[in-house]
Amino acid sequence: MRNPRISFAAWLCGLWLLAVAAAPQARAQTVALTAAEQAWLKAHPQLTLALDQFNPPLNFRRADGNENSYAGASIDYAQLVARYTGLTFQFAGSTWDEALRKGMAHEVDGVLCARERPERQSRLNFSTPYLELPIALATRPDHASARSLASFAGQRIAVVKNTVRVPVLRERCPACVLVEVDSIQDGMASVQQRQADGYFDDLPVIQRAMGVDRQLKIALLYYYSEAATVRFALRNDAPELLSIVNKGLAAITPAEHELIRSRWLAGAEGVQVQRDLPLTPAQRDWLAAHPVVRVAMDGGRAPIEWRGEDGEQRGISLDFLRRMEEMLGVRFELVPSKSVAEQLDKLQRRDVDIVSAITQSPERRAYMNLTQPFIATPIVIFNRVGSPPPGGLSGLAGKQVGVSARTGVESLLHRDWAGITTVPTDNFKQAAELLRSGRIDAFVGPLLTGTHQLVEQGASDIRVAGETDYQYHIGYGVRADWPELLPILDTALAALPRSEREAIRQKWATVQFTHELDYRPLGALLVAVAFIVQLRVMVKRRTAELQREVAMRRAREDEIQLLNAALELRVEQRTMQLSRANDELRLAADQLVQTEKVASLGRLVAGIAHELNTPLGSTLTAATSLRDLVREFGAALTNGGLRRSQADQFVQQCQQACGIIERNAYRASALIDNFKEIAVDQASARRRRFGLAHVVSEVVATHHNAWKATPHRVLLEIPADIELDSFPGPLAQVLSNLLENSLVHAFAGHPGGTVRITAVPAGERVQLSYADDGAGIPTAHRNKVYDPFFTTRMGQGGSGLGLYIVQTLVSGVLGGAIALHSEDGKGTRFELTLPLVAPEPTDSTASAAHGIVPVPAPAGYGSA
Repeated sequence: MRNPRISFAAWLCGLWLLAVAAAPQARAQTVALTAAEQAWLKAHPQLTLALDQFNPPLNFRRADGNENSYAGASIDYAQLVARYTGLTFQFAGSTWDEALRKGMAHEVDGVLCARERPERQSRLNFSTPYLELPIALATRPDHASARSLASFAGQRIAVVKNTVRVPVLRERCPACVLVEVDSIQDGMASVQQRQADGYFDDLPVIQRAMGVDRQLKIALLYYYSEAATVRFALRNDAPELLSIVNKGLAAITPAEHELIRSRWLAGAEGVQVQRDLPLTPAQRDWLAAHPVVRVAMDGGRAPIEWRGEDGEQRGISLDFLRRMEEMLGVRFELVPSKSVAEQLDKLQRRDVDIVSAITQSPERRAYMNLTQPFIATPIVIFNRVGSPPPGGLSGLAGKQVGVSARTGVESLLHRDWAGITTVPTDNFKQAAELLRSGRIDAFVGPLLTGTHQLVEQGASDIRVAGETDYQYHIGYGVRADWPELLPILDTALAALPRSEREAIRQKWATVQFTHELDYRPLGALLVAVAFIVQLRVMVKRRTAELQREVAMRRAREDEIQLLNAALELRVEQRTMQLSRANDELRLAADQLVQTEKVASLGRLVAGIAHELNTPLGSTLTAATSLRDLVREFGAALTNGGLRRSQADQFVQQCQQACGIIERNAYRASALIDNFKEIAVDQASARRRRFGLAHVVSEVVATHHNAWKATPHRVLLEIPADIELDSFPGPLAQVLSNLLENSLVHAFAGHPGGTVRITAVPAGERVQLSYADDGAGIPTAHRNKVYDPFFTTRMGQGGSGLGLYIVQTLVSGVLGGAIALHSEDGKGTRFELTLPLVAPEPTDSTASAAHGIVPVPAPAGYGSA
């Protein structure tokens, strides 16, 4: 068990840090803005951010009756940015397409919860990411834990069909058995009912579906390349806005990130995580060809990297390397080195492939490339206690100044401060010895390692005496002849979330000391006592402020309770209003549907009447001609002038007229029979066994009158042996609506179109395809065609109910499914999948029949 013994100097330092934490002014509430940023902020007192108000839990409109009230993880981040920067945001909710359109048109100042895409960069700047959205795998609570998707090989994974997650599963877990479902609810139910072992969907979606009743657990979080991080998308004509927002995001603390995640993404903590980097095939091949990469590491630069008393390497740099090992599937072989010069020499000789925790300089560019920094720390000035403060780098002119060889600050000082004489040092311990001996007057080095070493060594005679304008950006140096490795490492570093980076830094920010107690002179003790007295005064003052703040919060809580009570009353009243409005809307919709059906039946009657005109006209003409022939024959017979040839001719003409009358009478009778059958079918949900080809032909025949005057045609390719035990009336209504839709919409202004209706048996189902080569359906309309009252011919006779009736009849009383395939300008195809034996009608399918009266099947129906 470790028994830390802390030096008096370190103890005094801890008391000072405690005092700073207790002081009210210690934690700044705003970030430092430049003069230009402050001027821009003053000129823009209020900004508007567009958002998708239907995207819970990231951003959504509250159900409290206030159309400008929004909530979600992105809203919380926007409010934190506003708090830290002084920005004031108002939100404009809409659909995602509308929000993005406003952002691209600069009608708003930015868009929340956006993903960076090349096509958007012409009009928008993108902030640093503030949130990652992984895919989650939900399983039953008794399912074994797993570290990756590959662990689910051979198991059944439910996934919503036609989503991006289907190819992800097929590529990343080819041995998984995919169970494609229609909806989120179907996927969750399939796991609960043990029809699948897991369900794969976006984490917020699964959490929303799980709700309060946690019958499933989240077993794995999967970060894949398509799941872009979430950012602010800001208008690109205001670069100051991007800078301000990025500063606000950078000021958000790990605790605040964790609070937002716990509030909106609850249930994902402690879950196994798998990250899939967006590497190209060439990069993956390169890694496969280089499974071991040698890394030169320093042994004396705590906390970045050092070798402990047990001989084991540790530190921030090593933790980042280990995480990249897991992500890239390679092994980093550590090569110990005594100094930066030795590390760089090994890299030039190609004895190692990477130098850990290094910075770039002009001299090193010839043989070393540098990754993006994984940590940054200010460069500060150290000198002896008792020496006068230098007042910045300008106060070191003409003096001997130690510099850290790793940081590259020596070249910066030569460029910017020619009067300073630099003395390179390999580590802080060497620099401290030079300071104590008087061989250097000050040391310029990184704050992170310097202060760590000060406390570690109990060096109370050296202090931080000033700051510089330089930052020490630490990355990994890669040999220049391996250009393929640099972007791979950059990708891995960029994939590490902010929370994980902060966790690594905080892990090594906790310093453990092993020095004996160092009792300093009594004078130092008196200073400490005075400091403690001052600390008690500060704590007392802070306690009083906290008590006042608690009282204010309690008063606000009482006010919030009153507001909640009023809000609940408003919600109840609004719910009642919405319920009444919903009932009225449903009644109006049913009435409109009935009107549409009556109009459809009227068009059918008009068509049949027109079709009857032809045979009846022919019959009338033949009958009139026969009457005249009989009259002429009778006159000739009376006069006695009838000849044998006239008698033969009369018989022949009578036979011809009778044949015409008979044929047209049969044709009229057949038309009436067809009309009676279709009319009864469409007016009632009569179940019977019928031939599919026969019913489709009858429907097309009833529309002959409307189509014969057009250049368009209807082709049927349906095998005669396909029989259905179903409802021909609803099927006829579906086909009638589709035919009318093609004639009115698809072929409007078309020189000559073709409708092709085909059918193919598929086991216990039949695949009925209705396709036209007309205008097609625009992309913006495809998700709306089944919505009631959606029409592009409003005010021109269109009710917007045709395809709505089609969809509800197919999925309801017919027990099938319908899929739409269309391209603008390339026609439309509806794929109807119907069971050969329709399911028995239920209350829900009867309501979806839109007023068609159910008629029971005749006795003995369906028997052999």
